[in-house]
Amino acid sequence: MSREAAAQQLRTATAAIIEAYRAGLGRLGSPLVSREDIWRQCRHQAQNIVAECAQALEAGKYAEPPGVGEYTRLLGAHRVVQQVPVSESVRAVEVLWQAMQGAIGQAVAAVRPEERLAATQTVGAAFRASTGSRLYQGIRGYEEARQPLGQPLGQPLAAETAERSAEAPAHEQVLDLLTLRERQILEAVRDGLTNRLIGRRLEISEATVKRHLHNAYRKLGASSRVQALNKAFPAGI
Repeated sequence: MSREAAAQQLRTATAAIIEAYRAGLGRLGSPLVSREDIWRQCRHQAQNIVAECAQALEAGKYAEPPGVGEYTRLLGAHRVVQQVPVSESVRAVEVLWQAMQGAIGQAVAAVRPEERLAATQTVGAAFRASTGSRLYQGIRGYEEARQPLGQPLGQPLAAETAERSAEAPAHEQVLDLLTLRERQILEAVRDGLTNRLIGRRLEISEATVKRHLHNAYRKLGASSRVQALNKAFPAGI
């Protein structure tokens, strides 16, 4: 089967992927499925991500469609109004990837054997690029919407700082297990950054980011970003 036919097979599976995606979010108790208007936006993003992965599979490379950054930045700002924590976007990416695995496997299996590895890598790279771009722009919109006029971007709000201080004792017991660098990286993961963007923020290599994440997972008894966030930052702290 050609790459074009494989890509079409992935597109055909979109409805089943979205159904599995919603079920996965529901099992986590995610607020992204708590209201129809929020879920409608989330579903729209997920459908576009699947479509972009299919297009990359067909073309052999990923190309970001125009307007994605602007839309996602506005959506990130809207999440503040909806009172949906930014960490939910990070969890949603992992849930969507898991929901896509079966369809990706079937599509890639239909490609000629000698092209399957390259096809798998293409889809994986497209997913990372598509979701990474959205997370970055969404986080920017979210942070901008939360800052009072005149306050530098990224500076915590006074009320938020007080709230975190009140919750610090139990929270710190978990974070005390981690080194400063591991803690910084998990905080960046909570902010929705990909490994590549974390490396840029901290001026370290992506491989070093992965090594610190692996160590943090081991200390927290976690096997994924979602589990690590849940243990290091309970209740979305």
